[in-house]
Amino acid sequence: MLPTDFDAFICNSGSDIYYPSQSSDMSSNSRVTFVLEHNYRSHIEYRWGGEGLRKYLVKWASSVIERRGRIEKQVIFEDSEHSSTCCLAFKVVNPNHLPPLKELQKFMRIQSLRCHALYNHGATKLSVIPIHASRSQALRYLSILWGIELPDAVVIVGETGDSDYEELFGGLHRTVKGGFNTPANRIHTVRRYPLQDVVALDSSNIIGIEGCSTGDLRSALQQLGIPTQ
Repeated sequence: MLPTDFDAFICNSGSDIYYPSQSSDMSSNSRVTFVLEHNYRSHIEYRWGGEGLRKYLVKWASSVIERRGRIEKQVIFEDSEHSSTCCLAFKVVNPNHLPPLKELQKFMRIQSLRCHALYNHGATKLSVIPIHASRSQALRYLSILWGIELPDAVVIVGETGDSDYEELFGGLHRTVKGGFNTPANRIHTVRRYPLQDVVALDSSNIIGIEGCSTGDLRSALQQLGIPTQ
């Protein structure tokens, strides 16, 4: 499958939307460019802390340590390479010493930080995004902007790799669910109820796949009734 087979890409934990674009004079798909949805960026940037928030979180990250006897090791480090204007990324060295997501969210509320925190990539990454941003919010934005009927939308999401994944399961849209090896309770301690209580996992709108190859994805889309080339 090619990037241009998709209508949009929701990136950076829901803080950016990109559209794939290819020049008409290009014969191959090797020069596909991705165009940022600037209006969505303007929408979520309201009261975003930006550089001031980044400096505060870098200082906070230095206080999250792992103690082994007299030796202390920092657990969370800034990941400037994977950060963007509205997504502050941090690398997690040892997920076993992460603060529970519930406690981290409470800490940010107490500090009056207008942002969302979420663990991703199997709790090896921490992303901090504007309070108005999320992957589910980006999907709603696209449906309103382009008049997309949600039953016609397909979302591809990992099973337990990200702490916001359950927001993308329920609803009218269809979901392709990839497997992940990280135990759910490692990053989902914010949830005190079984996922089955809020999401119908046996729904025909949710298809699970084990691999991540083009063939696996194509097969899942066909099961959902989506034509593929």
